[in-house]
Amino acid sequence: MSISAEQQEQKGSAEPLRKRRFSRFRISLWCLEGVVLLACLEHFVIRPWLQAKRPPAKAAVVQEITNRGEIIRPFAEEARLPVSMRESFPAWYPPQVSLSGDGKAMFELQKMLSEETRLPIETVNSIGMKFRLIPNGNCLIGSPEDEPGHSPVETLHYRDFPAPFYLGMYEVTQAQWETVMGTENNPSHFRGAEQPVEEVSWYDCQEFILKLCALEGLPERAYQLPTEAEWEYACRSGTSSAYCFGNSPEKLGLWADFADNNYKRPNKVGRRLPNALGLFDMHGNLWEWCRDTFQNYPGDFSPSGEVNSWRNIRGGNWHVDAKSCRSANRCRLPGKSVGNMLGFRILRTIDLENLLTTKSTK
Repeated sequence: MSISAEQQEQKGSAEPLRKRRFSRFRISLWCLEGVVLLACLEHFVIRPWLQAKRPPAKAAVVQEITNRGEIIRPFAEEARLPVSMRESFPAWYPPQVSLSGDGKAMFELQKMLSEETRLPIETVNSIGMKFRLIPNGNCLIGSPEDEPGHSPVETLHYRDFPAPFYLGMYEVTQAQWETVMGTENNPSHFRGAEQPVEEVSWYDCQEFILKLCALEGLPERAYQLPTEAEWEYACRSGTSSAYCFGNSPEKLGLWADFADNNYKRPNKVGRRLPNALGLFDMHGNLWEWCRDTFQNYPGDFSPSGEVNSWRNIRGGNWHVDAKSCRSANRCRLPGKSVGNMLGFRILRTIDLENLLTTKSTK
């Protein structure tokens, strides 16, 4: 069947009117461009506008960043120091926001002890670990029954601490761990030189301490993990409140990395505010191993069973809530346990009768 010239002409004129189809690739490309455009709009326009609408939040950010107070005047040649340690300079007192209430009294006690003994408030050892001076004294350990988060194992009782000691200003970092244990032996999940070392068992901490003592030519007990009581005494820094700064969990984010402000990973050490003794990350960031095993407090007769052979861990961590970061909160685990929420800081003993002066070592 033949087609007339008129029909062919009509068919030819209809072809350009057909609906044009776009390839899937081009459609995907347009979608991608739209996503990029929206992301740029959110980052450069919407987010700055929202931040400008929240001026009260700026004060909290400034407090979090400004974690230094006045500079500490050094003793220089008059400093008395444990073997292998030197005076840290420059060093700073805690900021005023950390010195409220009872914490200010402990801060003054620290300064007075330092002046009387010529022990520097802040020292540093051969591998760059910084330590803060913890005065001798006494402390009410545990928590009252009406404290939110209180546990029956936190029975209130007094403890005496007859001798001063130095405690790590920060949790042990991965750089410090690698210096002692070797770069190939870093077990941490969240890597970074200034990140706290994690995934360490209690036994790993003991090995680190023994090697550090040997590295500096010191007796085996010169460095130690703090006991649970020593840890809480230093954490409280003179306070009897739920936290080193008071009872308000709403303020905890200025002092700690925990679930409400950091549910993803631990932070670099020293990013938050210190307590009145100049110690960082005592609330949150990582749980910290203690030297002793879990034991009932005086007046607590509840059976503990197997957990009496477990090691104490303190301080809360980046994954838990505010109540678990309280000064009195007690936790324990078998010594062989590891995890990316487990780290430690170490204590340096002070032999007051055998201290060196900087002058005598020259």
